[in-house]
Amino acid sequence: MPRDNTWQQWLPRLYNLRRDKRGSHERPHKPVLLLSILDLLDKGRLKRNEVPLNDDLIKTFRRYFDAVRQHDDKPTIENPYYFLSGDGFWTLKKDGAGELYQVGNATSPPSMKILRAAAGHFDPDLWRLIQDPISRNQLREALITRYFPEHRQQLAAINHQPSTINQFNALQLNEEFEQARSGAFRDTVLEIYDYMCAACGLRVRLNDGFSLVDAAHLIPFNVTRDDKPNNGLALCPNHHRAMDRLLIAPCPDPKHKAGVWRVSSRLDDRKDSRRDLVDLNGRPVMEPSETKFLPAQESLRWREQHLEANY
Repeated sequence: MPRDNTWQQWLPRLYNLRRDKRGSHERPHKPVLLLSILDLLDKGRLKRNEVPLNDDLIKTFRRYFDAVRQHDDKPTIENPYYFLSGDGFWTLKKDGAGELYQVGNATSPPSMKILRAAAGHFDPDLWRLIQDPISRNQLREALITRYFPEHRQQLAAINHQPSTINQFNALQLNEEFEQARSGAFRDTVLEIYDYMCAACGLRVRLNDGFSLVDAAHLIPFNVTRDDKPNNGLALCPNHHRAMDRLLIAPCPDPKHKAGVWRVSSRLDDRKDSRRDLVDLNGRPVMEPSETKFLPAQESLRWREQHLEANY
């Protein structure tokens, strides 16, 4: 395995799958497809880097899809099976016909008959990585953490192999993976907030990609293992620390979709050094670039409740 074939290389891409959206809802199809393929690998039903659209995959996909579906989601496996090619690590090939997916020319998938005659292929480096059972479980955990943290128990019940539990213990101790996961979350959140603090508007980004802004979890990661962007906020270090210390909090507000800032009564506005924080009270949280990434209401309520508990 190449030395640079690590989660630092792959997680940022896997955390930012290109997906359809409906308002604040992200479609689940692509991560569900990946979870289904990992399930088949666990069970020894895929032996080489060729993933056919067969009955086994379709049945597994529907089981995972039923666990996470919301709103008007429909289990159309042909869409992710085809459009996953646009994410740069999956290629769909048909014998004698080359690649099926053409960038810029794909508006709808081919017929199921054509797709069933093809096979999906992972990037060779990613394929080598997920041959290892622990790496495979790390990828599963990353997909659930990013896309389906609220459905963790239902998804675990589908993939009910005893080895998965033991591998999760190893995952918890894998510092390299956790660093990659944290970095992927940071990259995702900063991009959707255009590298700008959602409290004060500070934006410093240098040509080498360096930014002064952090990615903060609204509900702490150790509470929910939730890396969805709507559980994140871009904050400068000062406001990040103030939020973590329960001095300020983004809270729900009927007039502002992203919420408003509230300030703890422990801060005294007569002290000049605290006035910048106190003046934040009642000001709207700056919104992300897309509606689907607005802070989750349950995350804002969590911050509000913990702020009030520390008045």
